[in-house]
Amino acid sequence: MSVALANVGLLFTLIFWLLGCVWGSSLRDARQALSNRVAPPALALFAWVVVAALWSPADGGQIAGAVQKYSKFLMLPIFIGLLHDAATRRRCWQGFALAMLITLVVTWLNVWFDFSWTRTHNQGFGRDHTVFKDYIAQGIMMSFFSCICAYLALKSRTRWGTIAWGSASALAAISILFLSSGRTGYLAWFLSIFVFGLLVTMARSRTALVTTVSGALIVLAVAGGTSLALQERMTQAWNEVASTSGEVTSVGSRMAMIGFSLEQAQERPLLGHGTAAYPVLAKTHFVDPDWCSVVCVHPHNQFAFFLVEQGLIGLTLFAWFLLAIARQGWREEARRRALMLAFLTILVVSNMTHSSFWLSTENHFFILMTALLMAAARHREKS
Repeated sequence: MSVALANVGLLFTLIFWLLGCVWGSSLRDARQALSNRVAPPALALFAWVVVAALWSPADGGQIAGAVQKYSKFLMLPIFIGLLHDAATRRRCWQGFALAMLITLVVTWLNVWFDFSWTRTHNQGFGRDHTVFKDYIAQGIMMSFFSCICAYLALKSRTRWGTIAWGSASALAAISILFLSSGRTGYLAWFLSIFVFGLLVTMARSRTALVTTVSGALIVLAVAGGTSLALQERMTQAWNEVASTSGEVTSVGSRMAMIGFSLEQAQERPLLGHGTAAYPVLAKTHFVDPDWCSVVCVHPHNQFAFFLVEQGLIGLTLFAWFLLAIARQGWREEARRRALMLAFLTILVVSNMTHSSFWLSTENHFFILMTALLMAAARHREKS
């Protein structure tokens, strides 16, 4: 239901944007958005997804479904154009922050109180307390929220503002490490906050840099030694890697999907097997119904997904998309550079463990947040 409403919202966005091109200023905004460095790779990647449908073994419905999922790349320049106004961008940041603050508060309250509408219903500290969707989606969003709070703490001009936002960043981090079972969240938070701290301190002094690296190692050691949820999930991952039982496991299935994807990519390395081809190919390889129910839908790795279906051309276009964000981030002042590259770190981690641009919740998050970050970059370049 939520996915359908999101798609309806995107449709109305496109319709009213087209009307604005005729009777308003949307055409001017669109031209400006197309000059944004992330727009060309996004449009090229979507175009290649459409072209790659020509040699796909999938049926029309499967291809249409895949094109619809990747259509957010087509919408990205439109979103950037709609976010040309600083006040609009500020309201978007405030809306995201409010949503994540509510999620954070409910996550902590769920330790003691049960809520009928939350994802999990298991009280107690050290257990998974996912509020919405699943712990992967919540983990990556909460990781970025932790970085945003750290950014606002550094930017604050008052002592109380620094304390408040710093505390929110710490509480978000604890919710990921101690109140979630998401290994993607663990990795996304640690690497993103490490990148954030590293880039902020690089602009200051060598002593600050050494302190950041040392602090990151201490946090990692403390979290690893005290978080039961983290310990259990890491132990489980190790056991799944070492297991030879043939049972369907999270890590084991991912290893199987990566191996299968690399085998298929070798057959058609340049062009790929075509858009929406992965499920068709996987069903002929994974004949066990239990395995196929997990591994035949998508390969849980967006890089492998593009490689199998759109070949090296598609993977190169995706790399261009990531590089465009990185290049723009590097041009920013130290704190904003740290925030943008922390976001990019989360994006890469998520797409290495999940097919994040194929899955609706993560797709919407990464596309809309990319638009929000890059729209501000375009605005400053023009001013």
